[in-house]
Amino acid sequence: MAFVISTTITASTEAPYEERQVAPLYWSDNAVTIDTWLVEVYPLNMDGTLGAKIAQAYVNILNSSTNAGRIDMNEWVQSFTIETFAPYQKVGGGVQPAAEDINYMFGALDGFQFQIYSVTGGTKSAVQGTYNYIPVRMGKRENWAWNDWDFSDYFPDAATKKGWMTEREVGSLSKVNYDFADEDEAIASLLQMQNADYVYNGTNNLNESDWVKVTYSLYYGGGLKDTLTLNLTVPTNWNAAQRSVPIGPANIKDNANWALVYDWDDGWDYYDVQPLDSSNLTVGRAIRVYKDCRPIKHAPAQLYWIGARGGAEFLRFDGRVKDVYDVSGRDTYKINRNLESQVSYSTQGSQLYLPQYVSMPSVGKRSFVLSEDFFTDAERELFKSAVTAQYMMVRFKGQWYPCRMRTTSYTHEQASSRLLPITCEVEVTMDLLC
Repeated sequence: MAFVISTTITASTEAPYEERQVAPLYWSDNAVTIDTWLVEVYPLNMDGTLGAKIAQAYVNILNSSTNAGRIDMNEWVQSFTIETFAPYQKVGGGVQPAAEDINYMFGALDGFQFQIYSVTGGTKSAVQGTYNYIPVRMGKRENWAWNDWDFSDYFPDAATKKGWMTEREVGSLSKVNYDFADEDEAIASLLQMQNADYVYNGTNNLNESDWVKVTYSLYYGGGLKDTLTLNLTVPTNWNAAQRSVPIGPANIKDNANWALVYDWDDGWDYYDVQPLDSSNLTVGRAIRVYKDCRPIKHAPAQLYWIGARGGAEFLRFDGRVKDVYDVSGRDTYKINRNLESQVSYSTQGSQLYLPQYVSMPSVGKRSFVLSEDFFTDAERELFKSAVTAQYMMVRFKGQWYPCRMRTTSYTHEQASSRLLPITCEVEVTMDLLC
């Protein structure tokens, strides 16, 4: 048997998948006698061309009878990934997005090619095999599922694929469902790769993710009330392949390009967000946003985080928010050395009260306690992703704050006839100045 990359224990698609997971590459060649393997790494551009070599190393033979070799691709390229992602980007506010305002999200993908050579008697062979590695920035897969390589649901080649980079399940009417109120801001993520002409799984091609526009259809009282179309420019680089699409009511309702100019204040029930390809085909699921009509007597909060697929996730908490200020660390002072010389009385006999100790500038922490009694089972399942998220923001009274999950445990119970409330605390990752 000649040189072969094992497709039983190595990703067979060579297509995008989560960065934070083991990415083993196995190969073997039992038809030759060699001393060692040499592996070289090159930047892989979206059009298939390569940049200058960035790394190389010798790899020992694991099994002399098969000349097997193994590396972890993730470990090899960690220091070369592009640090241009912006997980704390502004989700909404300001001027509402027009067609040209849909921006790239995080600089979320990288591309690398591994080239494998054999070495015998100090002589390097011709290239024996190549493998493309395309990690999705900020995506992760837990260690017990490292060999679940299938990411194809997010670069669709059929209308049955999800498309949106969310862990939300495809719900009723085969759509990805959200619940938002008028003031909510939100985005969703797509992998847009029509310039990546690369075949995976034998017949499918990444360039079938050729989203060119997103349509919005607003419904009320059972009828279509308004439509909007936002066009997508075509990315030419991996670090621009993850697209931010506005889906929150506050992001889209005031857009001037609505076709029928319906007044949202007259009411709405839901709207669909559907990405279309260059042939106007609905390759991938639509998002359906239902109006959140739960009674609100106080300011709600939104939680936004980067999920395991590397895309934006949102949950709305309608329970009463607790805004917690913690200044327990403010214990740095200095003695007021001028106290004796400044103790005096005014002409009216009033004593001047000067402190014996002068407070030094210090910092504290601010956190929000969020609660919700009416999450669906799918939303409570999604909350697992928030508990383990590395990048997170919270929106309260119109202001977004970068934060981290301070709650350290969450027990998910399957659907039942009783309410299953969720309460969590998130800590703002910006100092509270004291």
